[in-house]
Amino acid sequence: MAAASGLLFTLAFTLGIGVGGPPPDVDPTMSADAVAAALVDHRPNLVTGSYILLLAVFLLVVFAGYLRHVPELEERDRWVQTVAWGGSLVAAAIIAVAALIGIAQGQLEDYGADPVIARTLLTLGWNGVSIVAPGFAALIGATTLSAFHHRYLPRFIGFLGAIVAIALLTPFWGFGLIGALLWLAATSAILTLRELRPATE
Repeated sequence: MAAASGLLFTLAFTLGIGVGGPPPDVDPTMSADAVAAALVDHRPNLVTGSYILLLAVFLLVVFAGYLRHVPELEERDRWVQTVAWGGSLVAAAIIAVAALIGIAQGQLEDYGADPVIARTLLTLGWNGVSIVAPGFAALIGATTLSAFHHRYLPRFIGFLGAIVAIALLTPFWGFGLIGALLWLAATSAILTLRELRPATE
């Protein structure tokens, strides 16, 4: 059921960001003392969300490995498979770094006389998810190109993937990221149902 790992990834990624995102009403422009106090209060969420993101990293790599060996493409479009695989690894690495920063933010119970460390960690993680955009663009763009050529995915998935890949490489990456999660979930669900169909017939 490797095909379902894409859907599971979107759930884990969304949950990880939701649970372990920056504390509410805190941003890098605030005083170091205020940021430090917020991170200390938010420690359990930061650590829990980060470990959920690490699970998401694993699921993304599994799904990308599955896409790499879709039967329709196994003997064709090698370069496209390489681009998609490379994009997935870049995205997975960036998510892992974001998780590492989240774990670091949740380590200290008291920043003592060095609250500037807290603001530095918050700044490192601020909008850090945006850096995942190029990796997602490569994964989705390359897979979409193959889908158009070989029609192993519905047309609407292909059109959505093309729009998402372009949006991820523009200042509108936020909308692209939402679209990327929808694309991954939909593609995973379609491929999972396709695998289950022969077993039910």
